Amino acid sequence: MSKVKIITERISSLSFDFAKNHGIHLIPANVVYKGKTEKEDTDEKCDEFIHQLASLDEMPKTAVISPAEMRQHFLEATKDTDKAIYIGASSKLSSFYSLGKQTAEKLKDEGKDIRAFDSQVLVSLEGLLAYESNQLAQEGKSIDDILDFLRNVRENRLVDEYGVIGTLKYLEKGGRIGKAKAWLGSLLSFKPVITHMGGTLEPITKVRTYSQGLNVIVRKISEQIDRVKPSKIKVMYDYGSTREIIESEFAPVIEKEFNPEVISYNQMSMTVASHFGPEVIGVAFYMEK
Repeated sequence: MSKVKIITERISSLSFDFAKNHGIHLIPANVVYKGKTEKEDTDEKCDEFIHQLASLDEMPKTAVISPAEMRQHFLEATKDTDKAIYIGASSKLSSFYSLGKQTAEKLKDEGKDIRAFDSQVLVSLEGLLAYESNQLAQEGKSIDDILDFLRNVRENRLVDEYGVIGTLKYLEKGGRIGKAKAWLGSLLSFKPVITHMGGTLEPITKVRTYSQGLNVIVRKISEQIDRVKPSKIKVMYDYGSTREIIESEFAPVIEKEFNPEVISYNQMSMTVASHFGPEVIGVAFYMEK
C-alpha cells in the first residue's frame, strides 16, 4: 500500500529545502510588488524579499495561485500514490484552503483520494501539523488515522504559537489585524504579542522590547504545558529578518525552560511577511501527549 502524501503551502513557513528533505509537497504563493507578480518558489527569493520589505515604497499584495496551478501541484504530489492530505492555511485568513478543497473534489473522478484539512492556523503552527502528519505517513498510518490525529490536535489545541511583531502597519494595511485594531492609535513604540485563536489572529498584550515579549511567551507556554501535561514538546521558530535575535535571546531561554525538541528555524513566507512585516519572532510548539 502506498504511503499518504502530505501537502501544504509555503504559508506554513516550511522551507523548500526542509520540505524536500522530508518528502512534503510545498505549494508556493504569489506576491505582487514593483509592478510585477513574483512566485515564491525558492528559499533564496524569500530571504531577499524579506530583507527588501522595509524599504519598499508600496505595500506588496498577495495573490492565491490559479485553480490550474493547484490541480498541477496535487497531481505532482500524488504521482506515486493515490492518497494525500492537503493541510491548508486557516480558511478565515487565506483562500488557499477553499481552492484546495475544490480541487480535491474534482480529482476524485481521476482516482485521487485527497482530503483537505483546514488547519485554522498559519506559519509554523501549520508547519508543525504538516511535519507531524508526515511522520505518521512515513510510519505507514492510514489517511483516516492521520486525519483523526489532525482533528484531535486542532480541537484540543495541542499546537500553539506566540509571536512578537515589530509593527502593526503591515497587518493594518493587509486587513488581518483583528482585535489588535483597537491598539493602532496608542502603540507608539509598543510591539504586540499575538496568538492564533478560532482561525484568526488575536492580541494578548503589548510590550516595548523583544525581551519583554519573550517573558510573555515563556509564561504563556508554561500555562499551556500545565493545561495539557505533555510528555514531550517540539518547537519550530518563525523569523523574518530576526533570526539572530531568536538564536541569541529567545532560543536559549526557551530551550532551558522547556527542553524541547527543536525541529527547525523557519523564515516566514513572502505572503505572510507582506502582512506581518519583517520584524517578527514566533515560537510554535506541539505538545505531544
